[in-house]
Amino acid sequence: MTPLRMGVMIVAVGVYWTSIKGTEMSIQEFVTGFPAILDLLSQMFPPDWSYLKRLGWPVIETLQIGIISTVVASILALPMAFLAAKNVSPSPIIYLPVRLFLTVCRGVSEIIWALLFVVAVGLGPFAGVIALIIYCVGVIGKLLAEAIEAVDPGPLEAMSAAGASRWKVFLYGAWPQVLPLYLSYCLYYWDHNTRQAVVLGFVGAGGVGYALFFNISTYYFEKAMMAMIVLVLLIVIIDRFCLFLRQKII
Repeated sequence: MTPLRMGVMIVAVGVYWTSIKGTEMSIQEFVTGFPAILDLLSQMFPPDWSYLKRLGWPVIETLQIGIISTVVASILALPMAFLAAKNVSPSPIIYLPVRLFLTVCRGVSEIIWALLFVVAVGLGPFAGVIALIIYCVGVIGKLLAEAIEAVDPGPLEAMSAAGASRWKVFLYGAWPQVLPLYLSYCLYYWDHNTRQAVVLGFVGAGGVGYALFFNISTYYFEKAMMAMIVLVLLIVIIDRFCLFLRQKII
């Protein structure tokens, strides 16, 4: 083993060790606390099946949050990706601020965005929709911009040499190459946004997540388990539907 590899290994071990100590990981603490988890689970069974009929509207609300946030974010991400891709962006003066904007959007967690907008627009799904749109614009825009920068440069250079504008170079040279990736990102983030809509419910953004949080905080564990079962089924259905769409359109 070379001295360089040995040094890298020592540094990696040091980083892992300090991370373990810094996060206070302890197998003993986990084993000691595991009976408490079993006790909580025992209180969740059997689930309250009568609560199922009251979850209809929260489920619809969660689906609505996921759908509208994904559609709006995927549309807004297109011009952002065009401006943030170095090979088609009109100017570095535009490219750098747009890149920074996308970094800010995805650098702040959806929960933090939701907390900010709950203060601004009040409790309910609207705050969750805005939070997910902002975050997903940052992620989809960044991924799509990097996909555009990685396309085959031949068609782009030929169109530029023929006098095509930057927008036409993107539309007819880069877009056909990145369209399958773009559709894949959109489908993935529909799944992601539906799951995150549940988490945002814990900060008052509505949906099944709010019902789950309310039942846990008020010790209605049987109802909470029913909500969790519905959530798992919902995510499984969306995952299978996204897989079906990928096979059909990508």
